[in-house]
Formats: sequence, structure tokens, C-alpha cells
Amino acid sequence: MWFDPAIVEAVRDAVPTWLGVILVLLSYLGSVYLIAPGLIAAYWANRDLAAPWIGGIVGCYGMMSITKSYHSGTRPTVEPPVSSADFPSALVPLYEHAAHISTASFPSGHALAATIIVGLLVVDLPVSTFPKRFVAGLAAVGWVGFTRVGLGVHYHGDVAGGIAYGLAFLAVYYLARRILTRRTSLDAAGAAFAVGLVVGLVAAAYVGSRNSYIVLGGAIGGLFAWHYAPTIARRMRGTVWERLAPVAGLAVVLVTWYVAEMELGTYALMVPLAAFLVAAVVLVPWIAPTGDLWTSAKRRGWKHGS
Repeated sequence: MWFDPAIVEAVRDAVPTWLGVILVLLSYLGSVYLIAPGLIAAYWANRDLAAPWIGGIVGCYGMMSITKSYHSGTRPTVEPPVSSADFPSALVPLYEHAAHISTASFPSGHALAATIIVGLLVVDLPVSTFPKRFVAGLAAVGWVGFTRVGLGVHYHGDVAGGIAYGLAFLAVYYLARRILTRRTSLDAAGAAFAVGLVVGLVAAAYVGSRNSYIVLGGAIGGLFAWHYAPTIARRMRGTVWERLAPVAGLAVVLVTWYVAEMELGTYALMVPLAAFLVAAVVLVPWIAPTGDLWTSAKRRGWKHGS
């Protein structure tokens, strides 16, 4: 029942071409290609609010690496409701990434990631009320799950498994964060990075894949950068680095992302490279007033628009 290709085909057949195009684009709500830059932007705009989310997302991808390795289910042999011909040439790579995937089917990585990132937002975001955030989050996760079945790349059982793993991770994450902040000197962000580090160590030891080493390196870099950020910031403020930090940080992100995406270098290289990437991201708003710059940019935009 949970892995019946006939159900996937029925859902796929009910999706018209125009909706299939939308499914491809909005499936990125659960993709690292949207989550990573969105998380960096949120952190640079509001450091203290978003800092714990970085450790949570690092742990999320460690969890994904572990579960994808443990399970070995194959994907449905169902063609998507749209083809590359339905997209402009510039968007064909987006289509290929969303609709043609060769990794293990169970659990759905998009559903797992969407559940975790949405869960972090629902619990921590100081916007509206918790019930309203919960309903909005439920709709977002449900939509991501529907896109994976509608595109024919997952069984609904894969989606349910991804959501279940995501909820389990969130429960452990918040419990560990609560215990560590109460019983150690770690704050919420430090505790989140510690959780990510433990998951990264397990992933690297159990899976030993390229992605697991990236997770491990990211957790190490984030934890150390967050711990030493006040000291580093005091030394760099008032220097040229105070203004160059956002540009330098963005350059590090782009170069590191390119190396990882093109699968350059050895697995061992991924640990220091990912550590450097996350450390750079973490340090930028400590060194430079990125929140102030963000607010100033928005004000200038409103002024020019009026």
C-alpha cells in the first residue's frame, strides 16, 4: 500500500502540465539549493534568532545521509508529468535536478529536510501565534510531499518516512538543546552545533560518504567559530575586514559550494573545506553589521520605490 506504483501513477496522471511545472519549481522548498542560501540570508539578517537553525540543518543533512544509506529502496519507475521541453533552456537544470534523481528512494530527502526546517521555524520564529505557524508549516510540508509524489520520484511511503524521520530528529534536537543549555555553558546555538557534530560523527563513521564528511566538517567549523566569534570579532572590528567580511564570506560560500557540487577533491578534503565554509558564514555577522546593512538596504529600497 505504501509503495504501490499504481498510486503514484494515479497522482501523476491527475497532474496537468501547468501544475507539473509548478511542482518542479516549488519542490525546491525542500532542497538544499534553496534551504542553504535562505538560511545564510536569515542568519546574516538576524544572527541570534537563526544561529541555532544552522546546527539543526547541519544535523538534518547528517540524518539524511544516515537514513539514505540504511535504507535501499528503489524509486518508482514512473515518468514525471512534464518533460524538459516544457521549460525554457535556462530552467532545464532545475527540472533535471527535481525530476530525475538516482539516490535511494526511502526516505524522501525533500520531505525530511522540509519537515526539519519548517519545524525549526514553527517552534522558534516569533511571528504570529504558534497554532497559525503550525498550520502554515503543515501546509508547506504537505505541499513538498505532494510535489515528490506528483513528479513520480517518490512513493507516498517515502514521503511519510521522511516526515517521520524529520519529526524524530526535531524531538531529539530540541531535547538535547534544552539539556545542554541547562547543564553546560553552551547557549542554544552552541548546543545546536553540538547536536550537529554528534550526528556528523555518526554519519561519517557509519556511511563514510562525501556528504557525511561535509556534514562533519560543517559541524566542527560552526561549533568552533561560534565559540570563538566574540574574540575574533573584537580583533577585526575597526579594521578593513569589518566592511570586507560580507564579501569575503560570500566568496568563500560560492567557491566551497562549487568545489562540493563539482565533486572536486578527496573525501578528506571535504572536512576542512566544509568547516571553513560554515565558519565563514558564522563569523560574518559577528565581524560586520550585516543586520544593520540589511535594514539600511531595505530602507533605501523603500525610499526609491516611494
